[in-house]
This record gives sequence, structure tokens and C-alpha cells, in this order.
Amino acid sequence: MSEGDYEPVSCDYHDELEAAAVRRREVELEFDRKGVRQRERGRIGDVFTAGGAEWVRLEKSEGAIEIRLDEIAAFRQLP
Repeated sequence: MSEGDYEPVSCDYHDELEAAAVRRREVELEFDRKGVRQRERGRIGDVFTAGGAEWVRLEKSEGAIEIRLDEIAAFRQLP
């Protein structure tokens, strides 16, 4: 998926991600990257726009990764 074919996510979903970032809640994200399903846990450090797409920066102990919001298949906040 190139940045040119970004599919915007709903405002409610965007708000949920931002709320998790503000609360510094641990989350689990399941996403597709280059056709491969991945699952990662961490804290959302930022939700931002760049290159015509919206992104989330997931902070993990091994370092941060950036994921396009339309690549996220599942999101849940952990207790």
C-alpha cells in the first residue's frame, strides 16, 4: 500500500488512539505490513499526520515503530 492510497480512519477510532496516548496506556496493535500480519505491544507515543497519511508511533522496549492507521486491523487497551 503506498501513501497515495491511504484510507482515512473514522474520527472515533482516531480519538481512541489519541486517548490511549494521553493516558499512556499499554496497548496491543495487530496490523498488516507488506502483506504480513503482525502483533505488537507497547505505548502509543504519538498520533500524527505525515505524507498525506495518519500514523501512530508505538513505543516498545526495543524502540519505536511507526504504523499507518489504515494498516491497523485490531487495537485494544491492556489492563
